[in-house]
Amino acid sequence: MHMKIRTLTVGFSALLVVAVGLTSAQLAKASDLPTTNWNGNVAFGLSLARGNANTFLMNASALLQRTWEHDELKFAADGQYGINNWAQTNANKSADNIHGLIDYKRLFTDRFYGDVNIDGYHDDLADIRYRLIVGPAVGYYFIKSDATKLNLEIGPSFLDEKLGSNTLAYVTMRVTERCEHQLTKGAKIWEEVDYYPQVDKFDNYLVNSEVGAEAALNTRLSLRIVGCDKFNSMPAPGRKENDITLISALVYKY
Repeated sequence: MHMKIRTLTVGFSALLVVAVGLTSAQLAKASDLPTTNWNGNVAFGLSLARGNANTFLMNASALLQRTWEHDELKFAADGQYGINNWAQTNANKSADNIHGLIDYKRLFTDRFYGDVNIDGYHDDLADIRYRLIVGPAVGYYFIKSDATKLNLEIGPSFLDEKLGSNTLAYVTMRVTERCEHQLTKGAKIWEEVDYYPQVDKFDNYLVNSEVGAEAALNTRLSLRIVGCDKFNSMPAPGRKENDITLISALVYKY
């Protein structure tokens, strides 16, 4: 656990330095983008090596969201696919996962809100055939300003998953903490932690954490770097508890 905390701390510090350094690029101005009811972005990253190393890794994500006076709706999806020794006969996958999210918030006051979250995940290498988590929550913004937002969500969820040949279904709690800080109009950093303990078996739990930084290159394009840590206290047979990834991508905003 201490090692994981140190890893996330070092990663977050590195991402912060990168974000500050990239702000010297041309910054996006909100007034330059057209005003629409919906907004979002798509991101794509690619790594390819040939020679002593033969690797191929691709990542992609998409976000669509809308905000009303008292309501917020978000659709998100992301995934990775990678191959080792891609140009040889002994090629094998190094990544193969996909994730989807639907999130709806209803603001009761300026800071207090209700939330419904649907989260789906598949990871071929971790032998997660599928994982579906659905549930409501209540949340509160401890900080809510133009530059900084810090909120916490707590609520019950129903988890249904298939790990290898084992199918599990149980009730879990969802505790989500998220903080986002806008360094400038074109650069921001954020971190998020999701904790899912099984309500009648607390030694079975998931922890998904993320730290990221994004800086604008122009009014439409930006560069994003994200570090993710997915921990499962009871993984599929023969699989490790921890999966850590570092992702860089070019982002197009619409």
